[in-house]
Amino acid sequence: MNSTDIAALAEDVLVSKAQKGDQACLAALYERYYDRVYRFALTRLGSRSDSEDLAQGVFLKMVDKLPSYRLKGLPFAAWLFRIAHNAVVDQLRRRSRRPQVGMDEIDMASNASTELEVERSLTNEELVKAIRGLTPAQQDVITLRFASGLSVSETAKTLGKAEGTVKATQSQALRALRRVIAR
Repeated sequence: MNSTDIAALAEDVLVSKAQKGDQACLAALYERYYDRVYRFALTRLGSRSDSEDLAQGVFLKMVDKLPSYRLKGLPFAAWLFRIAHNAVVDQLRRRSRRPQVGMDEIDMASNASTELEVERSLTNEELVKAIRGLTPAQQDVITLRFASGLSVSETAKTLGKAEGTVKATQSQALRALRRVIAR
């Protein structure tokens, strides 16, 4: 099986094969999720090098913990982003202050949703500043949903919250971001 065939496998098949030690499937999972994990970390940490280090650490932990992942439990993306979320929280706790991010430091995921009009109308620097003005829960939801591209369901499972809570938090965060735009 070539790399294109492997990349096209359904996620549950990739995970199952990776759990059995298939290196090509592990690599395919890395390719599928690295950019999303990196963008999530970058949005929260603001540093490219810290985000790269964190993303690498998340995938090392994924390899270590993959045998304990159960296909019938959390969706794989939610499981992986829970690892990433916990790593970000740990990193933020260790920091004494959070550095400012330059405009070229972040490339948020694009999405056709009308909710992203908020994101598009701000420069990246303004967006990062606006997101940092949100509550930690709102920051988590916005970065998982839009920077990492997780669904409401995956975000809820990642954060251990109800889907309704995620939707409400997202709505509140988007309203707060719209107020920033209106200024």
